[in-house]
Amino acid sequence: MNVLLIYFLKVIAIQAILYLIYNLVFHKSGRHAINRFYVILALLISLTIPFVTLPNFQTSETVVENDMAIWDELGDITEYSNTNIELIPIERSNQSDFTMEVIVLGISLISILFLIRLIYSHFQIIKLKKQSEEIIKNGYRIYCGEFESPFSYFNAVFVPNGLFSEPSFDTILQHELVHLRKKHSVDRLLMEVILSIFWFNPLLYLFRNRLIEIHEFQADEEVIALHKNPIAYQEILFQQIKTQKAIASANYFKLNTIKTRIKMMNKNQKLSTWYYLLILPVFALITFSFATKDRDEFIAPLKKDISDVFEYVKMPSDKYTPSIMPVKDSELVRLTSGFGKRIHPILKVERMHEGVDFSIPVGKDVIATANGTIKKVNKSETGFGNYLSIDHNGGHQTFYAQLSEINVKVGQQVKRGEVIALTGNSGSSTGPHLHYEVRDAQNNFLDPLDFINDFDFKKHAGSGNNEKMKLGKSNQKLKVVIDPGHGGKDDGIQSSIFSEKEIALKVAHRLAEKFSNSEEVEIILTRNKDGYITLEDRVNLTENADLFISLHIESHKDVNENMMLAIYNDQNENAEASQYFADLLSSEFYEINQKFKIGYNNGYYVLKNSKSPAILFNMGYISNPESANYLNSEEGIRQITQELTDAIRASK
Repeated sequence: MNVLLIYFLKVIAIQAILYLIYNLVFHKSGRHAINRFYVILALLISLTIPFVTLPNFQTSETVVENDMAIWDELGDITEYSNTNIELIPIERSNQSDFTMEVIVLGISLISILFLIRLIYSHFQIIKLKKQSEEIIKNGYRIYCGEFESPFSYFNAVFVPNGLFSEPSFDTILQHELVHLRKKHSVDRLLMEVILSIFWFNPLLYLFRNRLIEIHEFQADEEVIALHKNPIAYQEILFQQIKTQKAIASANYFKLNTIKTRIKMMNKNQKLSTWYYLLILPVFALITFSFATKDRDEFIAPLKKDISDVFEYVKMPSDKYTPSIMPVKDSELVRLTSGFGKRIHPILKVERMHEGVDFSIPVGKDVIATANGTIKKVNKSETGFGNYLSIDHNGGHQTFYAQLSEINVKVGQQVKRGEVIALTGNSGSSTGPHLHYEVRDAQNNFLDPLDFINDFDFKKHAGSGNNEKMKLGKSNQKLKVVIDPGHGGKDDGIQSSIFSEKEIALKVAHRLAEKFSNSEEVEIILTRNKDGYITLEDRVNLTENADLFISLHIESHKDVNENMMLAIYNDQNENAEASQYFADLLSSEFYEINQKFKIGYNNGYYVLKNSKSPAILFNMGYISNPESANYLNSEEGIRQITQELTDAIRASK
């Protein structure tokens, strides 16, 4: 769902709750000053609470071990959220981006017109001043002219010409002067600005009526307290009942509130101010219910031999931003464990890996990845073993563990590229390696690979054992289930030109054609037309299959994001074979210079329940114009189909 729509729905829900409370409890309380404050506060709170971010209080138990972060200020074990992660931040919507943009543009244009009208009303007041006779009385400016009803606007009072000779003039003037002294026009102007921007929200019109009503209650109360004659004052109100077109943000002596005002004048008992304290827990509950819940989001976790293509970029000008490999002898490095959830190599349980592990021989130079100050040095035979952390000018922190020697001390200043320690195998470790972590200023864990700009992991990926692996049986056809994502009533991601289900089906048909006469590969489609298929039915086809490929397109909040993505489940018996095919697919696209990334996630239904090796293949991002054009082109479909074909043939 669009972020703006969610925001507006939250605002309306909060306003509905607060308005209902005001109507049921405080409307006739007689505490006009407090009610005025309540209405204005309710408006401001409703607009700001959706922007408030609350911390995520859900935590899970952790153990001092190789892949758990313990480099906080006191060296205590840091707790982490144990919820399933999304591989990458995505926004799914069945409505096209173009349509949403048109709607937002239309709303914005109408809001601008309302704001122009509000500005015009101010010039109307200026025009009335010029056309009226100005009188200074008791330091206030009174303008006499051809008005049907008296009203006030900031520091000026406007009265009809004939009213000066009437006995009620002094009483009416005192009423309008209350509006001036209490600066009611400021409230009205704020209300009109909010209403001009959010003109489509019906609750704001109700709030405006209540605010006008409260202003009149306050003025009536002070005038009656001064004259001690409510009956005479009510008669003056009836004398002023006339129809007049109101000017925005002006306070009229009579403005459709006579009946309610007279009832309030005759009300003797006021509600105790202690009742207003009851609103405090309501505000707290609203904040907790409608504020944004902060939660950790992780980029796709990476594993060894992952064929990830990193673009070479210029070194950041900020010398305090981590930006290089943490070891000097990078040619000896092999990425053995990436950032994200994984099965712990020692405990054999799922744990969050809050850094990356690089396999490298003992005794190699470990270097600072940015300028900073040594924050902590610790030597231990358990957990992280010998480790140290560096504070990079308050912006980031880096952490280096499983070291054999440490060459620095706490408080020492270091520069990017300076040797700070030697690699090792200390603590809870299954072999010589360096554990490396990056945190931001708020102590959130970040994927360290996003900060390494001087190393291409594709070129340095180890070959591993996957090259010897083959899918299927040598004397039988390779059965491959191709799953065109979505279908029927489920369009998937949509643009103004095409939908996800259409592109996925095109690629699936092309693949089926490629192998139509093959004696080695049999293609099975979960759907061969635009129909809705349940996830369970899709997975059932993997019972006797050798490979399952689910075709998808995604959208990303960053329109510059443009890559292909293969996801596999690393926590079942087919994990190694699934990774093997993902790696093959990555190699094929890498050969044609397509940016490709591999990640693992155990939260997708089709990956979790597939009976065969399986990947979820994201063919591109519809949110990126270049990627969208590629996906919608004949060349793009042909190229994707060809690389899938080559990868399938290579897996046999």
